Amino acid sequence: MSPFLAWARLELRQLLRARVLLVTAALLLAAGAAAIVDGAARVAAEREVIAALEPALREEERYLRKTHAPNDDLGLVLYYLAMPIAHVPNEYTALSTGLRDVHPYSRHLRFIGLVPQLYQTDIANPLKQLAGSFDCGFVLIFLVPLFIIGVSYDVRSRDDDLGTEALVCSQPTRLSRLLAVRLALRAALVSAVVLALLAFAAAWLGLPLDARAGALALASLAYIALWFVLVFLAASLRRSSAWNAIALVGAWMAFCVLLPALVNLAILTASPARGGVELTLAQRQEMNAGWDRPKRATLDPFFARRPEWAGTPVPEDRFSWPWYYAMHEMGDAHVAREVEAYHAALARRERWTERAALALPPLALQLLLDRMAGTDMATELAFRDSIAAYHEQLKRYFYPLIFNYKGLAAFDIDAVPRHRFAGAGQPVHLSALAGLLGMLALLGALLPRAVRRIDATPAGEEAAAARGRSVGSAAQEEPPESPLQAADARHGRAGDVSHG
Repeated sequence: MSPFLAWARLELRQLLRARVLLVTAALLLAAGAAAIVDGAARVAAEREVIAALEPALREEERYLRKTHAPNDDLGLVLYYLAMPIAHVPNEYTALSTGLRDVHPYSRHLRFIGLVPQLYQTDIANPLKQLAGSFDCGFVLIFLVPLFIIGVSYDVRSRDDDLGTEALVCSQPTRLSRLLAVRLALRAALVSAVVLALLAFAAAWLGLPLDARAGALALASLAYIALWFVLVFLAASLRRSSAWNAIALVGAWMAFCVLLPALVNLAILTASPARGGVELTLAQRQEMNAGWDRPKRATLDPFFARRPEWAGTPVPEDRFSWPWYYAMHEMGDAHVAREVEAYHAALARRERWTERAALALPPLALQLLLDRMAGTDMATELAFRDSIAAYHEQLKRYFYPLIFNYKGLAAFDIDAVPRHRFAGAGQPVHLSALAGLLGMLALLGALLPRAVRRIDATPAGEEAAAARGRSVGSAAQEEPPESPLQAADARHGRAGDVSHG
């Protein structure tokens, strides 16, 4: 066995004998497993709630039929009826909560104005959700880097602390190779923990082994490699262990906390938008003003939007359900442009967030997880667009009944359209994956200079010079003659004398 392999084997033994390191790795593995189990339980509870929506609708229909006469105006019944809508989770939702802990995954949509039902709360930027629920994404993005820093911050400086740097540098190899082996062993340990977590998630959650699973494993390993490259770069500065620890923790705080907050502030400032709560207030103010206007002031613009009902007789001297629902629609139409501007602003923020992920690896991994889990902003906006489309389907179904003054007897719950959202399964977020790999390549370009700095340490130079002197002196010395060679030489000289 070569001296280098023997030294690497010794490093591996020392690593495995470090009980604190192994206990910490076990705790990290347990935390990740607990996050996966908790996420699975949360998703199971969500599926139970979604599965109970249709039975609850049937129960509500029976109650309405019980409390209203068959000839009661259907407009009165529809005021209380609430149709269920849901964003069904997919297999990866248990790994990353995303926006689901802020915005509801299921709703009850009433046949009134849509804006107050959708925009009672603002959609938060994904940058604010980086430190959200305790899920597998939190473990990968926040805890794994801390574990990497804890096990490798003194990978070079510990020799200074123990006074063994000269002994290490005397090994028949460069110091940078020795440090690379140390970091490689630690990287293998961390990668084994993370891959074990992903394997447990695949088995526990029944994740399909498709392109998304491969992208998640690749992104996780790239994220781990990126932090070990940072450790190697910090080690090349030849500072103390305390300085390395503070610098690496500072880098963690900058990448995971400070820079995302600053980028979020910059995005909000560069792309202002009228908040969802303001849209709700504007719609309700228009609705309240409609009670004091002549009914023609509401019906004329409504009939201009829906000319198929322009010939419907609507009383103007008293309350009527056709006028009431027309007023709700016109209230939504009053803020329609603001709603479009709000969605456009959110889309711009999403694009800027994706651009920021090219330079922020934690955000890139978070966006990749959220996209696969269907919990990102793009999926949330698509979900809300599906609600708006479903609300229009309800209008097309109920308006003929309302404007023809049908009673409850004409209402068939089985004929009412149901909400369907097909945005649960999302492809891989390629820009986020490209951001991770690009940042890894950018930091990797600094490694040659770091290698030269490590190998240029005083102890390393002295050891290299000593090795050079020893090799030179050995080359200059003549090898000792064996007895056989000496005898041959003497016989040769005697022969020469006799021939002369």
